[in-house]
Amino acid sequence: MSTIYLSFAGMIGSVKAENEINVTRNFLPFLEEPQNTDYSFEYISCEKLGNLQGKLLYAGKEYDVIQKENGDIIRVFKDHQEDDCVYGYSKLVPFENTVKIFYLKGNEQHFDDTNNSFFHSSWEQVMLWNKRMILHAALIDTVYGGILFSGKSGVGKTTQAELWMHLENARQINGDRPILYQNNKEWFGCGSPYAGSSECYINECIPIKAIILLEQGDRTELQQLSISETVKRIYANCTVYTWNKEFIEKIINLITDLASEVPVYRLVNKADQESVETVKKELLKEVIK
Repeated sequence: MSTIYLSFAGMIGSVKAENEINVTRNFLPFLEEPQNTDYSFEYISCEKLGNLQGKLLYAGKEYDVIQKENGDIIRVFKDHQEDDCVYGYSKLVPFENTVKIFYLKGNEQHFDDTNNSFFHSSWEQVMLWNKRMILHAALIDTVYGGILFSGKSGVGKTTQAELWMHLENARQINGDRPILYQNNKEWFGCGSPYAGSSECYINECIPIKAIILLEQGDRTELQQLSISETVKRIYANCTVYTWNKEFIEKIINLITDLASEVPVYRLVNKADQESVETVKKELLKEVIK
């Protein structure tokens, strides 16, 4: 049995497998020494997978989600390169911090490194059960505090982060999927192993001072959003298991708390220095006390 320990957003988790797990470069900054854990992922081989039939809730390229007659929700993994051959499954149990992934013996190649194993882990769900959410955003650390740039794909999150790094000597913590959580009534943004093209894998948490939701345009305009508008827009940029009612309810509640305590702005911009100056002016007025 091989076990590795990892830290994310103030929590310690373990990954246990029968085979050796190669720690990929993006996970190296998050490695920890053996210790007590908040959650665990266990990969268990078996000769047969049993009955995996049920109501189809979600159909994807690499896995399906089904609900069995007894109410259990199962994620069924399939190899799209081998005619969608099913090789494993996991049970998605609400508020459970031990996730067991069962797979047919001989399919260890699907779990041989940290990227592969985490794909099968329902990591987003475990984070959420522990009041942490994953936002598609770029997270930077500035003299004004932590800023998150979020929005739909291609809207310019990376560009804004790079502008701030160039013009304001900001430091990037994550470029794609930071983890957000609250501690002692303060919200923090944390690095994760998923950083997109930035390849910025920093195991650090910083206080969030503002969230900027980006839109491209031919002008520069900054507007603070209402709580209801913030919830709708942030939800659209979070990782959500849409087939899971408990997941949806939990993440909406968490986003509502975030929107009530952290200023969120809509920034229409041309991806230039003016956008940086406009946000700076607002931060100095509203955020810096």
